[in-house]
Amino acid sequence: MSRLVPRLLDLVLPLECAACGRPGAAWCRRCSLALARARLQPDLSRVYPDPCPPGLPPSHAWGRYAGPLRAAIRAWKDGGRRDLDGGLARLLGAAMAAALRESPWPEADRGLLIPIPSSRAAERLRGDRPLARVAGRALTHLERSGAHDPQGPAGQWLTGPVLALRHRRGVADQAGLDARERVANLHAAMVVTPRARQLVRSHPCLLVDDVMTTGSTLVEATRALRQAGARDVRAAVIAATPRLPTADVAKYCHQKSPGPGDGVIRTTVTSGACSREGVVPR
Repeated sequence: MSRLVPRLLDLVLPLECAACGRPGAAWCRRCSLALARARLQPDLSRVYPDPCPPGLPPSHAWGRYAGPLRAAIRAWKDGGRRDLDGGLARLLGAAMAAALRESPWPEADRGLLIPIPSSRAAERLRGDRPLARVAGRALTHLERSGAHDPQGPAGQWLTGPVLALRHRRGVADQAGLDARERVANLHAAMVVTPRARQLVRSHPCLLVDDVMTTGSTLVEATRALRQAGARDVRAAVIAATPRLPTADVAKYCHQKSPGPGDGVIRTTVTSGACSREGVVPR
């Protein structure tokens, strides 16, 4: 019976590739191979938009927001393709593990996994919180694989996902806005919820989102967390836009932390070639 139900559903709602629309599979082989080419090499997964906004937390991405990866994320987020949760969770989990490996957090600390909040209008339209659900699955995948075991390469345990952030005013859809408009749209728009303030205070936090474009969303979320007393903030995303500088460009990202005594951190841009490892979301 368990095998019969999906087949009957497929007769009513034919399964098609989330990236190209080809019938027969949720993810076709051709798009799987194309997706592998979108992946950033693990040692080059630290990403910066160009230009890099002040206050951007150290951020890691699994791949470039282009081609089949872009199509899959859009189908998942706005097209109702929740069958892609598992595959996208593994991609996000890889970015999370990379962010944790680079973090200076003591092994005894327990970081908070915090998804970027959707606008209230988006939540009403979608009827759920897909990012929080995928973040939870990504964390479960890391726990089962041992990728962030205290004795493992990531060296950190996480608690979450914690819905610590909310919008305190209405914001427009970021899609279609340029970099300056995105900053203005999100300026002072986020706040830590009263229930989460005590939890955030003095704890390290790992922000997660589906896509990084200009970095303005991560900057605003970081500001809100630091204002609430977060000790350190890092970020992991599934994909970053191809506006990234190439690996041979020597630029610097200025990150000003509002906490007392914090200075200016300069970090060299690293992003570049794609790996060819096959990845098939399931």
